[in-house]
Amino acid sequence: MTYFLQIGAWGQRAPATPDVPWLPDHHSLEHFTSVVSPHEASIDGEHVYGLGELIDIAESNSPTTQAAWNRAKVNAASVGIAKSELYPTIIALTSGRTYLNPQLFNQTFVLQDWGIFDAEVRLAYTLVDFGGRRTEITATQARLVAANLSFNNEHLILIRQVSQAYFNLLKARGLREAAAVSLHDAKVTEDAAQQRRNNGLATVPEVLEAKAATAKAVYDLQSAIGAEQIEVGNLARTITTNPVKPLKVEPLDQLRIPDRLDLSVEDAISTAFKDRPDLQADQARVSAAQAEVKHARTSYYPSLTFEGSKGWIRGFGEQYGFPGTYAHTPTYDATLGLKWTVFDGLRRENSIRQAKAEEKVATEEVRDRQDEITNEVWNDYADATTALEQRQAAAALLVASSESYAAALESYKDGVRNFLDVLAAENALAQARAIDVTARTQVLQAFTDLDFRTGDLITNHPKGKQP
Repeated sequence: MTYFLQIGAWGQRAPATPDVPWLPDHHSLEHFTSVVSPHEASIDGEHVYGLGELIDIAESNSPTTQAAWNRAKVNAASVGIAKSELYPTIIALTSGRTYLNPQLFNQTFVLQDWGIFDAEVRLAYTLVDFGGRRTEITATQARLVAANLSFNNEHLILIRQVSQAYFNLLKARGLREAAAVSLHDAKVTEDAAQQRRNNGLATVPEVLEAKAATAKAVYDLQSAIGAEQIEVGNLARTITTNPVKPLKVEPLDQLRIPDRLDLSVEDAISTAFKDRPDLQADQARVSAAQAEVKHARTSYYPSLTFEGSKGWIRGFGEQYGFPGTYAHTPTYDATLGLKWTVFDGLRRENSIRQAKAEEKVATEEVRDRQDEITNEVWNDYADATTALEQRQAAAALLVASSESYAAALESYKDGVRNFLDVLAAENALAQARAIDVTARTQVLQAFTDLDFRTGDLITNHPKGKQP
C-alpha cells in the first residue's frame, strides 16, 4: 500500500525546483510509462533497390502513414457513431430487490419482507428532429473525407522524402566516385612530375606541389566518403531500416535524366489545384464547417421522441405473523414527447456564430493554401527549368575540362606547358565532375519537387516504377 501511495504522490507533483533535472526512480517510470518496441523494415543486403521499391518499403513501415491511417479510422468510427442516432435505442433490463419495510400501524411497526424481480425491454427513438442528425452525419462524413485526404498527403510527403533521400545518396555517391577519379588523376600528375624530376626536367617545388595536390585529393575523397555514409543513414531513416545493414541502390548512371518539361507553368498550377490532397482536405473541412452551421440551426426546431417499455414483474411478500403472498403481472409504459427549447441564454445564437466563424476560417485557409500552392509551383517550375539548363552546361563543362586536362598533362610531359597549368586543369576537371554529378541529381530533385507540388507523386504513384 505504501508503494502505491508513493507512486500516486510522485505522479501528481511537478519537479521540486526549476534549476535541476527531474530524476524519478525507475520503479515509478515502469509504472507510468509504456514501452513501445521499435519497428525496423527488413531488407535484402544483396538486392539492388530501385526508387519504387524503396517507396514501397517506406509506405509499408512508416509510422507517419500508419498514424494518419488510424486517424482516418477514428473519423470513420465518428461517422458510424453519428449514424447510430438514426436508429432506436433498445435496452434490456433485469433487476432483483429484497428489502424489509416497516409500516407504522397505530403504536406498532408492522414488518413486511419484500422480494421483487423485474425484467423489461425499453425502446427510445427520435421520430423528428428537422435534420439535426442528418446534418451531423454530413459533417462527420466530410471530416472523414478530409482525414482520408490527409492520409494521402502523408503518402505524398513520404514519397518525396524517400525520393529526395535517394537522390541525395546518389549525389553523395557520385561525388565520392568523382573524388576517387580525381585522386587517380592527382597520382598520375604526381608520377609525371616525379618522372620529369628524375630526368632533371622538373624542379623540387613542382614535385612537392604535386604531392600536396594528391594529399588534397585524399582529403576530399575521405570527406566524400563521410558524406555518403551520412546520406545512407538518412535514406535508412526514411524507409525505417537500420543503417548498419548493407543497402544497395541503383546507381545514378542507370537512371534516365529528364531533358525537358512536358507541361507549362499554368498547367502545373491547374494540376496542383486539382490533385493536391492537402488542398482537397482543406476543401472538405469547408464542407464540414458548412454542415456544422446547418446543424447548429436545427437547434431552433423541436424534436419529437418516443419512449416505451414492456416488461414483467413478480414479487413475494410476507408480513410477520401472516402467511406469505406471491404475485406477478406484465407491465408497459409508452411516452410521446415534444421538446422545444424556448430560451437557453443565447446558447444557440452563439453556437451558430461560432459555426459560421469556423466556416470562414476554413474558407480562408483554402484561399491561403491556393496562394501557397501557386507560389510553390511557380518556384519549383523555375528550379526545374534552371536545372535543365545547368545540366546541359555541366555536361559541356565536363567534356571541355576532360579534354583540357588531358592536353595539359601531355603538353607537360613533352615540356611544352608548366606544372601550374596542369594543376589548374586538374582542379578544373575535379570541379567539373562534381558539377556534373550535382547537375544530374539536381534535375531529378527539381522534377520530384515539381511533381510533389502538383500532386503528381500521388496521382502517378511511383511504386514499382522508374523515376
